[in-house]
Amino acid sequence: MTTSGIAAAQPATSITADGTYLVNVDLQPGTYVGDGATAGTCFWKRLWKVQTPADYPDPNYYIIASDNTALKPITVEIKATDVAFSAQNCGAWHLVPPQPNTGSAG
Repeated sequence: MTTSGIAAAQPATSITADGTYLVNVDLQPGTYVGDGATAGTCFWKRLWKVQTPADYPDPNYYIIASDNTALKPITVEIKATDVAFSAQNCGAWHLVPPQPNTGSAG
């Protein structure tokens, strides 16, 4: 086996620009806190598939969860099973450490 000497890049733990990011490729799964809308409202969505021109034409079909909000800050759990995460006009997002399990169901 030969190697190129170039390590594969780790998925990011922050988002600084609008766009669509592939989970486990571009972005690590986990809980992210966003700054919130930079003007107007922030629109984010978790996707089970990134739509292509050959796919079913309704973009809402591919959404697992989404929100269009003016609240600040915003918290979203991006799951490892999500295919992608998309955000528009939301400012920066940052991965936050998981909360410790207290063993309590309530």
